[in-house]
Amino acid sequence: MKKSFAVIIGILIIIISIITIINSPSDTTILLPTPFTEKNESAIKGIADNLDFPTSIGILPDGRIMISEQKGNIIFLNNNGTALNKYKLDDNYFNEGAGLLGLTIHPKFHENNFLYVYYTYKSGEKIYNKILRLQERNGTIVSEKIMMDKIPASQLHNGGALKFGPDAKLYAAVGDNTVSESSQNLSSLGGKIHRINDDGTIPQDNPFKNSTVYSYGHRNVVGLAWDFDNKVLYASEAGRIGNDEINIIKPGGNYGWPIEECGNLEQNQQLEPEFCFTPSIYPAGMVISNSTKLGYEDKLIVSTLKSQHLRIIDPNSKDQSTILTGFGKLKDVTEDKEGSLYIITGNKDFFQNLGSDKLLKIIKNE
Repeated sequence: MKKSFAVIIGILIIIISIITIINSPSDTTILLPTPFTEKNESAIKGIADNLDFPTSIGILPDGRIMISEQKGNIIFLNNNGTALNKYKLDDNYFNEGAGLLGLTIHPKFHENNFLYVYYTYKSGEKIYNKILRLQERNGTIVSEKIMMDKIPASQLHNGGALKFGPDAKLYAAVGDNTVSESSQNLSSLGGKIHRINDDGTIPQDNPFKNSTVYSYGHRNVVGLAWDFDNKVLYASEAGRIGNDEINIIKPGGNYGWPIEECGNLEQNQQLEPEFCFTPSIYPAGMVISNSTKLGYEDKLIVSTLKSQHLRIIDPNSKDQSTILTGFGKLKDVTEDKEGSLYIITGNKDFFQNLGSDKLLKIIKNE
């Protein structure tokens, strides 16, 4: 009797598995491997822990690592993860989806020591986001200058991704602040990707005259990645229920929110996504690999929060694979000049203030 019951349960599990695979999109039905080892060709190392709501990573030319924390901290570490020093943004406003959300490094940091942050602050009873340029010398921030201010903010959907492009312009993602109609309103800063000069002025060749807006119709872009060789900008954002997107961003492009997601209208006037994910994987920080060291050259490497893995995407063939599972939610990923990958997790719970997060490093075994 017990044996018959076990057989029935086994058959039910197989049937459910088959139904799940059939009804899932082909690009998301990827069996997740055990924690990453890659047959001893590569290794994963935990090089820092006890991070406090980390949001983004940057690698300085001298190999130092910078991590932004949502509570307003910029942590400086050496390439082995040892903490060197910390800088605190005193006016940072921390809430569920608000705070220090983005960080990037000027392409000529070796000359000017500039880095840029995107964060939420409070002014009276209102909250806003702003982009600040910081200058670092010998581990200390010596100056600050506002690049963009009074960016709309809310408890959720603040965006925050920052990246410099091959044109040396700064690209900044601003969420819709849960006011979805703002994404289609070119007079609003919300639901857009903005493009500014490194001093905060508006480039003359922006697609809309006297406007920082570069693209619109976004819900909440949280990841940007540049393919410098081909001058292609990728942006990641989660959909409302599934319909997560990775888009190739075109100047002046309308990406549909809230009119449509994943190109689901028959007569679609908006730009369709390059990749769409249903069920949701919640794509977050991304990078294009420039190194052959780990075998991912020219691939788009995507950290995911909901699916809790790194996703490797070939932009040409569209092939996808999954690595680095078993570490929970993954918030951001970047690559150093030696070809190693750095990843931050995003497991700490805001409401219960439980857990801690790590900085992981994928290296080539010698």
